[in-house]
Amino acid sequence: MTLLMESYPSLHEALPYLQLTQLPTPLDSADRLAAELGLRRLWIKRDDLCAEPYGGNKVRKLEHLLADALGQGCDASLTFGAAGSNHALATAIYSRRAGLDCYAVLTPQPPTPRVANTLRYHAWLGTRLLTADGFPESLAARDAALAAHPTGADKVYEVWWGGSSWLGATGFVNAALELGQQLAGDPPDFLYVAGGTMGTAAGLALGLRLLNWPTQVVAVRVVPIPTRLPDTFERLYRETNAELAARDAGFPTFDDPYANFELRDEFLGTGYAVPAEGTQAAVNLGKKLAGIELETTYTGKAMAGLVDDARTGRLKDKTAVFWLTYNSHPYPSAVQDMGAADLPAEFQRYF
Repeated sequence: MTLLMESYPSLHEALPYLQLTQLPTPLDSADRLAAELGLRRLWIKRDDLCAEPYGGNKVRKLEHLLADALGQGCDASLTFGAAGSNHALATAIYSRRAGLDCYAVLTPQPPTPRVANTLRYHAWLGTRLLTADGFPESLAARDAALAAHPTGADKVYEVWWGGSSWLGATGFVNAALELGQQLAGDPPDFLYVAGGTMGTAAGLALGLRLLNWPTQVVAVRVVPIPTRLPDTFERLYRETNAELAARDAGFPTFDDPYANFELRDEFLGTGYAVPAEGTQAAVNLGKKLAGIELETTYTGKAMAGLVDDARTGRLKDKTAVFWLTYNSHPYPSAVQDMGAADLPAEFQRYF
């Protein structure tokens, strides 16, 4: 049972839940990095360690989503992402654990060794990889996969990009309550997190409202500007709030989703998975002074936002939490035995 279910008992029966995580995740004090940046205190929320064999922020969402898939009698999941998507890989890993087959519809991104290794992992798992050039093509690939699924389309559970539905976001309402226990009596001024499909940010913002904390959630955009992230955030926030309130009469309804939330665009750079100015420096600083491993697609850009705010004085003598959404567990050694020949031809260009 999660902290959210303990706080609102009707949710225990009303929410699908399959435990995949080991909670609470550590909350590390980054004193050296805080001193360098002029903060009173900096905490690192280690969701990179939330589960084995694969961590990162997606697993909290999958605890509800895959439970829902099993409850509906599905035998497969289908999700979306870029070629090196951590979300798509996490969905494949934990779908297999739950006894589900997994389809992943993947779009192009700049080739790097990380992308190649992620694709090796998919090959080792036996993920059914499909390629698509963009959003409309992804939906067409999905439809083709559903039509061809041996047991019928209704046996395939669709997990939206990033696992960002109201049900997935519920995992991060619980995560905020977890942070509340760990920092009882000392709410931070700011919480920094990568802003992709917005489910993590929406759940955290809603959960912090439940705590009645003044903490400002700062989501640093990591996906291209045309994506309407403010609208996505507001929709997820309102849907999650409404669905939880409908399932437990004691769950409050909040006005103004933006009361404790801001979206920052200036650290995206030229596009998805392309490091912006300051990204690599932020990654290096995190490793040197906090001992954390970041990457340049998501967490490095979020850290760049925190560092820039600190350098410009916004965080002087403030307390902040950096939510580490990446996976830090090493891949199984057998993954390295896989190569380009083990993948569909469309993915061999990443090797």
